[in-house]
Amino acid sequence: MDLQAKLEETQPDQHFHVLAVDDSLIDRKLLEKLLTVSSYQVTCVESGDKALEYLGLLDNLNNDSTSSSSSSPSSSSQQESQGVKVNLIMTDYCMPGMTGYDLLKRVKKSSWKDVPVVVMSSENVPSRINMCLEGGAEEFLLKPVRLSDVKKLESHLLKSLTFSSDTDRGEDDCNIIINNNNDDDNNNNVINKRKAMSPEPSERRSAKWKSLTVL
Repeated sequence: MDLQAKLEETQPDQHFHVLAVDDSLIDRKLLEKLLTVSSYQVTCVESGDKALEYLGLLDNLNNDSTSSSSSSPSSSSQQESQGVKVNLIMTDYCMPGMTGYDLLKRVKKSSWKDVPVVVMSSENVPSRINMCLEGGAEEFLLKPVRLSDVKKLESHLLKSLTFSSDTDRGEDDCNIIINNNNDDDNNNNVINKRKAMSPEPSERRSAKWKSLTVL
């Protein structure tokens, strides 16, 4: 089955959600327009910190600065608790404070590590491009981003969709196991109650009567 056929299998009202990160208002508006035209749901933020806050990772980042070790929750539980669903992250490289590469590293070390990340830049620097790709970026796009570039994102969105489907199936399997265990416990309780309520055998009752002495 080819890529287009797999994409058409998704529900008609389902839109892929893209988190766009760029400190330039003009570039954010351009990227939002290109993604919206391509039928993607878009959330735009102006900094890496805002992106981490949206993903629920800003608190974890602060905790990491005060503690050398921390545990990250599973991707499914974090998304369910916040109601956030992101299929792709697109970030500018050159941003004040946290760069796109810093954001990439933070995402790949978190529970969102399976979400594809695309880095963008107006500067064609090979060492920078290689660094981002080796750091886990799916693509490195040169600005200004064009509609043809957005079309390239379909394969990465499909990868995200496949991961989400596998996660959902895993959750369903866990629920089935839990329900089966609960059913076994309930059956055991019923059996124990029946044993407790069952009358004594007639032989035991007769033995008790024989042991009584008549005054």
